[in-house]
Amino acid sequence: MYQAVLSLTTDAKHSPETVSSSNTLEEIAVALKTGDSKALEALVSKTEKACFHLAYSLLRDRELSRDALQDAYLIVFQRAGQLREPKALKSWLFRIVTHCCHDIRKKRGFELEADVEEKEEAARPPVGVKPEADPARRVADQNRLRQVFGQLPEIDRTALALREICSMSYEEMSRTLGVPLGTVRSRLAKARKRFISVYKGEKS
Repeated sequence: MYQAVLSLTTDAKHSPETVSSSNTLEEIAVALKTGDSKALEALVSKTEKACFHLAYSLLRDRELSRDALQDAYLIVFQRAGQLREPKALKSWLFRIVTHCCHDIRKKRGFELEADVEEKEEAARPPVGVKPEADPARRVADQNRLRQVFGQLPEIDRTALALREICSMSYEEMSRTLGVPLGTVRSRLAKARKRFISVYKGEKS
């Protein structure tokens, strides 16, 4: 995917030092600030899976999720110089992915499908259940969890996706969403409560 992004950047550079996915995100962030295309490649390699899971959880469409990621990585590459703290790269990236997903929804008037059984296999469920011995039962449980997730309000899906899919800390979520730590905790608590209510078939 990063090749398509780099094709849109005319000033891509290559650092004399090798930057790869084995580098820390903080090291990659420093390299990105110099306009190093290898740093972008390393960032994509290190974060693409988690970012795709986040995008898919919000858009429920593979192609639109890929579009969102391409937009997000291009923005990161072009605005890397604006990142003041290299250690905040992950939360900054997830914030941009989230915004790109919201922009796609607005531009396309996109409505999420409630019945995600018709969709292809996507990210793991945001809330797990105890594994069953019967594989068929496990699949049914996973499908049910994805159905419930798709029925939640966007604010709930975003909070659960950042926490359960991207494994972000409360502090990282606070930076990503641009809200106080207390608001993060409140949103998660409400999202989990609504998830359980929908899962049990209760009226919210």
